[in-house]
Amino acid sequence: MNQISFQNVYQTITQRGEFKLGQRAVTPDGREWQFVFATTALTNSSACVPTAVTSADLWSSSTDSQGRIVYLTRAASTMTVGGFEDAIGVVDEGTGVGQTFKIRTNSATTLTLYPETALTTALAVADSDLTFIGMSRVDMAAVTSKLQMCQGGNQVAFAASDYGWLLTDGDGRVRFGDTTAIVGAGFNTGDDTTGQVDVAVITEGALTAQNLGYAIVANGASDIGTLVRWIVR
Repeated sequence: MNQISFQNVYQTITQRGEFKLGQRAVTPDGREWQFVFATTALTNSSACVPTAVTSADLWSSSTDSQGRIVYLTRAASTMTVGGFEDAIGVVDEGTGVGQTFKIRTNSATTLTLYPETALTTALAVADSDLTFIGMSRVDMAAVTSKLQMCQGGNQVAFAASDYGWLLTDGDGRVRFGDTTAIVGAGFNTGDDTTGQVDVAVITEGALTAQNLGYAIVANGASDIGTLVRWIVR
């Protein structure tokens, strides 16, 4: 895993630069981070989740000069150019169903895959459907839901369209909506304020909540940053 500096993780940038979306790295203290793009402004110490899944039908495919199926096209699409860079996807219905892929870049109508994830079965515009998502294109966690594929917590504020790092493993902060963060107890998304977390309920199981780590200290009030250990895999 690459090592990054403390300066890297405590600042945001407006251009992607040397890092790739989704890249994992470690700071000198052993904490682990993920490089992300903020689709909207992120309040400091928020639980951050991927933006919405994109599902669309009527896809065709074509090959590059080496015969690899790396171009997936939907003529009716109006995708933001580059908006799905490093996203992941699956053919979830029709011809070629079950194939997975990783997107290198995209135009308004075409996804260009990494050659290593080229499809082995061509798509058919009549029935091939795709679903794809940029796991590292994030927003603050929504309210009420305890299952949101949380990617980690930002330790600095992001402006919309900033690039920066989420803490995924190690000591940091998150905003608790509950009055008391219980020392040693887990936490999960689902507060009534975007980006905030709640104390995990002991009766919740793996299918009802995503445990994001545990509290290190009790907080003195609700809706404030609280010291926690993030454990997001």
